[in-house]
Amino acid sequence: MRRRTRLLAAALIFGSGLAACGHPAMNSGDVADAPQARLEALTAADARVAAVAWKLARANADLCPKSRLRVGWTLQSASQYGSELRPLAEARYGLDGDLPGVLAAPPGSPAAEAGLAPGDLILSVDGKALSRGGASSSGSYEGLEANIAHLDALAARGPIWLQVRRHGVERRIDLAPTLACAYPTQIEVTGTFRSHTDGRHIFISDRMVEVADDDDQLAFVLAHELAHAVLEHRSQPDVTGSPGQTNQRITLNRGLSLRAEPDADHLGLFLLARAGFDPYRAVDFLTRYAEVNPAARYPQANAGGIYESAPARRRTLEPVLADIAARKAAGQALIP
Repeated sequence: MRRRTRLLAAALIFGSGLAACGHPAMNSGDVADAPQARLEALTAADARVAAVAWKLARANADLCPKSRLRVGWTLQSASQYGSELRPLAEARYGLDGDLPGVLAAPPGSPAAEAGLAPGDLILSVDGKALSRGGASSSGSYEGLEANIAHLDALAARGPIWLQVRRHGVERRIDLAPTLACAYPTQIEVTGTFRSHTDGRHIFISDRMVEVADDDDQLAFVLAHELAHAVLEHRSQPDVTGSPGQTNQRITLNRGLSLRAEPDADHLGLFLLARAGFDPYRAVDFLTRYAEVNPAARYPQANAGGIYESAPARRRTLEPVLADIAARKAAGQALIP
């Protein structure tokens, strides 16, 4: 959550000051509501992305080069917000210092199955208190990061129990983590058309989330980035976990090459189909993307690789769609 939350804070601060930048003045109610509305919109986006990402991570644990026991939640803290936004976040989510608060608990995840919900504040794990941290007027992620690392390390070993506060009432929550791909997904609030992976996390910009008309289209973007991780186009030695049992059955090339992007498109369709998404609807993202981003109508090259135009990418995927349909009809495994 580090990059996403820092950018979120910056976006909200900027949004609250628009009237001073030559825009029509807003009344006090509008000024007060603007950050709240933006926060609510981003929270909805977080929940949507978390749900799709979890389905992909869970369904493809056997294919990922690194999978581990995970809970599936998205966490935040009051301390990551600056002084202007912190009271808003504390009131909305019941946050307190560095203590992790649940921002999203995807359907079907261990977090959701255990009854966790947005607004729950995690006080302790296995009977040991988490660090609340000290008072600070500036936003800092380090305290939350340490708490998350502690939670993740314990969850990777097996069942854990939490003491949680919800609306002022404390309760015990028992969690049974389940195996999933070891690459959490984060939203970057940049307003740009971008998704990428660094080998540890999968990132998607707020603008790309908005482009996707439905969850099948959103799955196309996230599965493409997960495919980069599966094919080890970008890998990091410090990612913990064990190889999926069927990872070695994938026949596509591993490691960076000129085929990295088309191979990620190819495998991505298989990954999303395995997670229950409709690949025929998913490729509609490319049509939508070309509509809203004229640059996508042409081939592109950047640090991430070489990309065909969005229309060409869709044409290239037609045989892949047919292959997936044929494998489903024959009851064959969806492993390219």
